[in-house]
Amino acid sequence: MNGLDRFVVASLLLIACFCSSAASDVGDKPSRTGYFALEFSPQELLGEQGAAAAADVLRSDDNLGWQLFVPEGYDPSKPAGAVVYVSPTPKGGPPSAWRESLASKNLIWIGANDAGNRVAVGKRMFLAMLAPKILERDYRLDPTRIYVAGFSGGGKAASRVSIASPELFRGGIYIAGAEAWGTTTQPPKLALIQQNRHVFLTGSDDFNEDLTRRVYAAYRNAGVENCELIVVRKMAHELPRSSVFVRAIDYLDSRDSLERVQD
Repeated sequence: MNGLDRFVVASLLLIACFCSSAASDVGDKPSRTGYFALEFSPQELLGEQGAAAAADVLRSDDNLGWQLFVPEGYDPSKPAGAVVYVSPTPKGGPPSAWRESLASKNLIWIGANDAGNRVAVGKRMFLAMLAPKILERDYRLDPTRIYVAGFSGGGKAASRVSIASPELFRGGIYIAGAEAWGTTTQPPKLALIQQNRHVFLTGSDDFNEDLTRRVYAAYRNAGVENCELIVVRKMAHELPRSSVFVRAIDYLDSRDSLERVQD
């Protein structure tokens, strides 16, 4: 087991402890909506023992922040899906043009701040894995619609999260960046990965188009049939327009669509 594998195992154990200790009954209490940030110290999230156990990843003086968008129409009687975003930049919020689409799809967005490409991948993965548990403190979630997404270097990190924790994240959108497992090994949770849905999204003018296609092919060669390649014509290394994002979400929400999409 390599260093990152050991980190992932330790992360999942810590998150499980966090989940059991921090779980609360959402009930009918009012939940905050709109675009806002949440901040915690490691001790507030994990407790003293959990924070000490995570010391290799989180400093005791870390200020952990997430950017959220919760649609104004959020209704606890209709559990929402969640998009956990891994950004290549220090800001984890959604593009403003996507907010209407998130609302129409009953999706809550959460992305860690100060977790861009310059941050160690282990920490970025840990913060992404924590995000659904943070949401569950105040919102009712549909566990079948918890997705991870990322752009560029964030797409690579998001694909790692999806491989490491397929029982939590039921699908992923890897935009202009993704990674597969090694060519001589298979991930230990391949059966779960095969049951989930994955979207590889790139542009015809994206310098990572070839990489995205190769990782998509690696998934298909490993028997992961529930994966989609979307290539947007004339799109460079950038986030796509909202209609393409909706197409990706529709694929993740589907159970039978296996078509390859060419925009």
